[in-house]
Amino acid sequence: MLDALKNKLKLAINLPSPPAIAQQIIALAGEPDADVASIAVAISKDPGLTAKILRVANSSMYSRGRKSENLRQALLLLGLSAATTLALSFSLIGTYKADTRAGIDYPRFWRRAILGASAARTFGRRAGSVNLDEVFLGSLLQDIGVMAIDRVQSDFYATLPAPATHAQWVHYERQKLGVDHAHLTGWLLRHWKLPESLCAMAEASHDPTTFDAESPLGTAARCIALGSECVEVLLAADGQAEWPKLAGQAQAWLNLGPEALAEAMNALIAEIPEIETLFDTTLLDPDIASAILEQARELLTLRNLRTIDQMTTLKASSDHLEARTTMLEDKHRRDALTGLFNRGHLDEVLVKEFQSASAGGWPLSVVFVDLDRFKLVNDTYGHPAGDTVLIATAKLLMELVRDTDCVARYGGEEFVIVLPGLDSGPAGNVCERLLIRLREARHAVPGGMIRSTASLGLATHTTRTAFANVAQLIEAADRSVYAAKNAGRDQLVRFEGANPARIV
Repeated sequence: MLDALKNKLKLAINLPSPPAIAQQIIALAGEPDADVASIAVAISKDPGLTAKILRVANSSMYSRGRKSENLRQALLLLGLSAATTLALSFSLIGTYKADTRAGIDYPRFWRRAILGASAARTFGRRAGSVNLDEVFLGSLLQDIGVMAIDRVQSDFYATLPAPATHAQWVHYERQKLGVDHAHLTGWLLRHWKLPESLCAMAEASHDPTTFDAESPLGTAARCIALGSECVEVLLAADGQAEWPKLAGQAQAWLNLGPEALAEAMNALIAEIPEIETLFDTTLLDPDIASAILEQARELLTLRNLRTIDQMTTLKASSDHLEARTTMLEDKHRRDALTGLFNRGHLDEVLVKEFQSASAGGWPLSVVFVDLDRFKLVNDTYGHPAGDTVLIATAKLLMELVRDTDCVARYGGEEFVIVLPGLDSGPAGNVCERLLIRLREARHAVPGGMIRSTASLGLATHTTRTAFANVAQLIEAADRSVYAAKNAGRDQLVRFEGANPARIV
């Protein structure tokens, strides 16, 4: 059956293969005289890939305090090894991440791949004597054989539970094929003409003891294997049951004791928000982070601690995980560009504040902020300039409100300010100050300095002018901002009374 499957893979028109840009990078990486200029030319053909490389170079993971203004600077900072590895990673994930075939859960597949690669890199830093970038890419691709099987036989994994664990994949494949997907991964990566060291470490990821523990290849294979087991803890329905196995393998493969393992897990969790941003995905939700916190506490019991310093490490570990949980919870409520609250969180706040205002008999004001002629900014100066204006406006809004207020990005160039406890008069004063600040603000964009004003619509829910529900309150503020637009822009229009038709 294995030979038949390989023949299918050789003949399959939908066999996974690197996209064109990735193939160019692979070819260049294999040339002894490859330099920054040649790699830069290849990467620059893909604007999206170029932007991602710049983002990585300027991230805290690589920047070392220096900002890269262009692709060449970024490649010089990263080095050819890291640059080619990252370019391949982004290119491959960008190509296959959106796959919707029914055989396996592709979103979970790539979530697992990125988490596993990040974990392997974290363990590699502790192990030393390995090429971290090669470990990252090797780990990212270690399960590509699963995708290859699914491409040529979409019902192959159909009888496995959903979601299947990595161990279930491996056991099932060995029963059906006599080998597991690591064998096929090695075969496929060699078919792609990737470096032999990369192929070998990915192929050995299910049995890293194939190579001597003291060799760079053996250490790399062990980091990849441990990263894979780490993901089982992060994604398992009952991660608690997986910790003893992970701790045992960390000790056996990399000589990492419980304390060292906990420190590595802390480092991994701390990096996840940035990794999520770089790969434009969500890897770990707050509930799982909370569970990991409890599991880490179990792993580092007082029986495992020997000194006061180690007890301090446990406390720092717990505090770090708690902070990570809070960060994750907040991240899911935020707009990625401006950092303001997103539409989903705004809806929750509005319902809560409307109910509280109605029950308590205090006012609730809602302000719609719509930037004037924003499309012209994008069309004239480009979308990066538009992003600059949105970010600056968000910062200005936050400077004008109280800690108890809520500022959210409603969509596009629209923002909403929720002002609990403020009647129409005080809320109007906030709006007037905002209009003045916006008129005075100047934004540096390619081509010069620009100004961006806004139209404001204000509606207030009180016992005297009550709205029946949140939807009516939002509609009133929304209609008011359109009235401000129609009246000439750069002004405030208040909604007077409970009748949406009465806009002044």
